[in-house]
Amino acid sequence: MSIEDNKAVARKFFEEFTKGNLQSVADLMHADHVFHFPLLPGPADKPGHIVGQAAVKVAFPDYSMVVLEQVAEGDMVFNRLHVTGTHQGEFMGRPGTGKTFEIATFNVMRIRDGQVADEWDEFDTLDFLAQLGIVEKP
Repeated sequence: MSIEDNKAVARKFFEEFTKGNLQSVADLMHADHVFHFPLLPGPADKPGHIVGQAAVKVAFPDYSMVVLEQVAEGDMVFNRLHVTGTHQGEFMGRPGTGKTFEIATFNVMRIRDGQVADEWDEFDTLDFLAQLGIVEKP
């Protein structure tokens, strides 16, 4: 696949998740998919990531990811994202509060056979959790 094809796979992944089309997102995950996320104790496999995505959409039904920038080389795609949502359901053991969040996220994907094989997310977790009232900023 070309670099532009790989970037298109990444964009579609975020667009489908934002729309709530979780089966389409799952279809974009390679069978050997591994997801690295700063709020998880370790990497998640494809089934674990699918369960996690469903939980996020329950907690934040309006969770939205907008791709602001992409840079790609070979099978790797770097994505800079603007992410927003409203805490309406249980998250980290806490009921919905109605609080909103807005964060910048950096995501890297390895694309294999037209699907996302590996994915790494990085963002300011302290700011995210503070916006939701889960922790206080120092």
